[in-house]
Amino acid sequence: MRYVSVYILAVASLLAFATHDQLSAEIEPGAAVKADACAGDTTKLGVSRIVEIDTAGGGDIGGDKSGAKQFLNDGEVVLTFDDGPLKSVTGPILKALADQCTKATFFMVGQMALANPDMVKEVAAGDNTVGTHTWSHKNIRAISFEKAKQEIEAAVSTVSKANGTPAAPLFRFPYLNATKQTEAYLKSRNIGAVWIDVDSKDYRTRSPKVVEQNILSQLAKQKKGIILMHDIHPWTAAQLPDLLKELHDRGYKVVHLVPKSQVDTIASYDAAAEKALAAKAAAKAANPMVARSIMWPMAAAPGTGNANASAAAPRRKSPSRYKRVATKPTLIDGVVEDSRPVKMPASKYRKGAKPKDEDVSSPWSIFN
Repeated sequence: MRYVSVYILAVASLLAFATHDQLSAEIEPGAAVKADACAGDTTKLGVSRIVEIDTAGGGDIGGDKSGAKQFLNDGEVVLTFDDGPLKSVTGPILKALADQCTKATFFMVGQMALANPDMVKEVAAGDNTVGTHTWSHKNIRAISFEKAKQEIEAAVSTVSKANGTPAAPLFRFPYLNATKQTEAYLKSRNIGAVWIDVDSKDYRTRSPKVVEQNILSQLAKQKKGIILMHDIHPWTAAQLPDLLKELHDRGYKVVHLVPKSQVDTIASYDAAAEKALAAKAAAKAANPMVARSIMWPMAAAPGTGNANASAAAPRRKSPSRYKRVATKPTLIDGVVEDSRPVKMPASKYRKGAKPKDEDVSSPWSIFN
């Protein structure tokens, strides 16, 4: 219990640092199977070209956001995944990408990175780009500006420290909801906001085939686009091999995003993230089952002690494309329509065997 208590206190300490300005960064390479192992094989999807994103001064990148920097030609796509990492889903996704010699950008949630630091390293070591997606997937429009900044910074430091090298200065707003203040803040931090063209809507179905068709039907109309998927849904992982093959067969080319520079992290958040990661490792070493069953102490933004505090803030009117706020979070980005356990394909488990806890439909439940 001592390690568990230290772990919880360490996570809580991440919530205490909100106003420090000192910046620091450390770099350490990872190691894993790389998609380049089969580069040059024309039977694979591969990577057609690499686009280096200069995030100096921040700004909006891609998608149908008004004024965003555009870089895709017809027939080009960018593969992106939000909300992870989650070992049982992110792992198969990485294999599918490597099998097709292609790469993606992952926008990670800070709490998920803290829960799965090895997966953060594995994603990055495959030469995929690692961006961030807030600390606890809060709707930015439903919390104060100060809490929003804390959500952003806690994720940046936790993902960076979990990987051992600073994350890319690329960010995606949960529910695709931003405010003028948070957009300005990202610009001040030289972090770019990446938007989307194609929504897999994998949070509304459990059918791999439906997810694939959602993507392909939108691409057929738009001819190109940044594709949004989520690496917390088993059906998203299940459809990916077929999707990548279909993209290849239809002549689409993958564009891979890489940042021109790495994000500058804030020292106080770094210290809290390091403490939390160390405590998690100690708890796991002492008792792996206890470490797995820990209930995360906060779903609210760092600096708050109330997981429900976000509900009070007013919402701003926005273009219909980005109005993804609902009173029930089960219908929104990264969360499926109902909370029943997902029935996994028979090939994944022995007959009569039950999925592990991490395979349930909504990993957010471990944070609440």
